[in-house]
Amino acid sequence: MLRKLAASLACIAWGLWFGGLGALFLFATRLFAEDRPTALRAAPILFLSFERYQLFIAAAALLATVLWRVLGAGVRVTLLFSLLAIATVPAALGPIFITSRMEQLRRQGQSSSPQFMKLHGISMITYTGQTLILLAAGLSLPWILREENQIDVKPIPDTAA
Repeated sequence: MLRKLAASLACIAWGLWFGGLGALFLFATRLFAEDRPTALRAAPILFLSFERYQLFIAAAALLATVLWRVLGAGVRVTLLFSLLAIATVPAALGPIFITSRMEQLRRQGQSSSPQFMKLHGISMITYTGQTLILLAAGLSLPWILREENQIDVKPIPDTAA
């Protein structure tokens, strides 16, 4: 029962994280295509908000996955944890090494500078890589859950003997 709850929480956290990245890409791209002046003001707010959100969701996903494994899930859950942990690294370090410098340049009115553009490119590569890692985690879920269902199936003892 607790193992299934931990598995469910891990899946939900993964879905919120992966879906949040997809929504962020979609909304920012659409906003820039429709109204660039508004996008220039709104996008930093969206990205800064998402950075905090994803750290919370990443922590929830990691904790749920650890709990799931500790409660007796198979070794495949360790792969899921590894993928989530790898995706957490840019989520944790991006704000420190990329976003903080981008924000500093933006506040100085240098959002068109080569430095800003370079950081923006690094940020896009980081977000794309993180999304691909989370996609791999999501694609592994059916394989992991199949093992989980096999763990739950207990053979019926033969009483005819």
